[in-house]
Amino acid sequence: MSVVESLLVLTIGQSPREDIQTELRQILGERPIEVRGALDGLSNDEVAELAPSHAADTFHTRLSDGTEVVVSKEAVTGRIDEILQKSESRPVLVACTGQFEGLPNYPNALFPSAILGLLVEAVAPASSTLGVLVPLAEQVESLTRQWQRPDRDVVVAAVKPGEDPDQAATTLSDAGVDLVVLDCFGYETALLNRVREITGVPVLSAVRCTAHVASEMLG
Repeated sequence: MSVVESLLVLTIGQSPREDIQTELRQILGERPIEVRGALDGLSNDEVAELAPSHAADTFHTRLSDGTEVVVSKEAVTGRIDEILQKSESRPVLVACTGQFEGLPNYPNALFPSAILGLLVEAVAPASSTLGVLVPLAEQVESLTRQWQRPDRDVVVAAVKPGEDPDQAATTLSDAGVDLVVLDCFGYETALLNRVREITGVPVLSAVRCTAHVASEMLG
């Protein structure tokens, strides 16, 4: 595969996202990155109109002014679809661990949820207990079902990016998890390190795992 010019990083909120770029640069180095947001160009009032219709229709993200918002997964998926249609097979990293139902199979588009899911299947011990961190309490029930398997127990705890993860990590530790997944693209390395320290088990970061795959694609 030939070396490409840059990686398009597509957030579900608004650009810029220096926090995400900082995390990606730990893996990608100085490779050129362009960041766009699915909600770019929308006013705060227009974003407010994209409120979720139910708990499973929930995305947590950030606007360009730093405001944290909860928006409809269905609405964001439609806007992401429009951007991907114009990507012309350019490598795109969708900076969100949500599952996007109804999107075509775009070439060279990296979805962290697919990457994380396959990695867990590859490395989790048999008959294991998986710990999962998510940003919103409203997501606990649906993501427990998403990660559940016949031979796998799942314990999900909620902590927003940037908040103290100690309580959530302790919940996972007390449950005796064998592996932890950081199921949010907003979690930074400091949180990963703290969760690893408290649980004493391997921790898979959505950002870092997806960035490693992107690095291979970029050459």
